Amino acid sequence: MTPVITPARDWYVALTRREQVLVGTAAVIAGVLLLIYGLILPMGAAHDAAHVRHRDAVLAAGNVMAGLDQLENTPPARGGGPVAQAVAQIAATEGLVLQANEPRGNGGAMIVVPTAAPGSALAFVDLLRRQGIVAEQVTITPAADGSVSLNATVRRTGS
Repeated sequence: MTPVITPARDWYVALTRREQVLVGTAAVIAGVLLLIYGLILPMGAAHDAAHVRHRDAVLAAGNVMAGLDQLENTPPARGGGPVAQAVAQIAATEGLVLQANEPRGNGGAMIVVPTAAPGSALAFVDLLRRQGIVAEQVTITPAADGSVSLNATVRRTGS
């Protein structure tokens, strides 16, 4: 036997029967408490936290899908002039910096917002929709710092 177990075994054998029962009972109680508080409760808390994160992700995905559904219901076209100019004006009022704003004829443009908060990027696309400018293609790429990059091809409704 190992040097640690032999003295412990000798000590236990030297106890009276009554003391052995008490020490054994104390060891079982300690083992059960260690199992409950050291394994079962932390694993249950982690499981509950995973459910909360999953629920939050499902709600966020539902909000994004609802926003995309709203984007499909476009209002009638408003105003004239180049779309790139209108997009630049709306981005400036929203405090977003356009890295690229390339006109695609009078009725469309390709825009790039390099960094924005996720909510403000979707609000920007929604504001464009309310101004009669719809997104044909939108790519939102998350960054490690929690911001997003927005690439979109937009056109005026009816063009």
